Amino acid sequence: MGTLSHLKPPQRRAETPPLGQILHAARARPRWAGTPIPRDTLEQLHALLSVGPSMVDASPTQVLFLTSREAKARLAPYLGRGAGAKTPAFGIVGYDVDFAEQLVDFLPHVAGAPSCFDRPEVVRQTAIRNGTLQGAYLIVAARTLGLEASPLTDFDPQAVSSEFFRGGRVRATFVCGLGFPKPSD
Repeated sequence: MGTLSHLKPPQRRAETPPLGQILHAARARPRWAGTPIPRDTLEQLHALLSVGPSMVDASPTQVLFLTSREAKARLAPYLGRGAGAKTPAFGIVGYDVDFAEQLVDFLPHVAGAPSCFDRPEVVRQTAIRNGTLQGAYLIVAARTLGLEASPLTDFDPQAVSSEFFRGGRVRATFVCGLGFPKPSD
């Protein structure tokens, strides 16, 4: 799916879950219901994570949602042992190392914004920080949509980047398992 820049910001849902459900009661190792996540839910999720605040509203984040059996099989060799065997979907969260090239187009209202990214190390650090921050927004946004989110850090980031983000511009930060929770017994 990648970047969904054509999407409008999501409508505020009247049934937004209480904060306790979003943060306090959320499980790090959820039990999945096994129900597929509809494409429109993933599009809403992407739209929500992209509107969270970040430094100068820079958005280096790229998220690739894997829902097919084939795509998840391609990811499996790069995950830690037993990770994600029954996970309905994955979001690979990455950051675009060359995101600053597009700041002129996205930040015409901020005078001098591109010049603050003249130094490669500043660009790299901003990409990592904002990309990780927006990945956290993915987790919170998923929970507002009734999904569980389980971030995985036991994976091979270089191999995942090479396999799913061809060309070297985007680097994987983490992988997040996504799915509807299994109802409590």
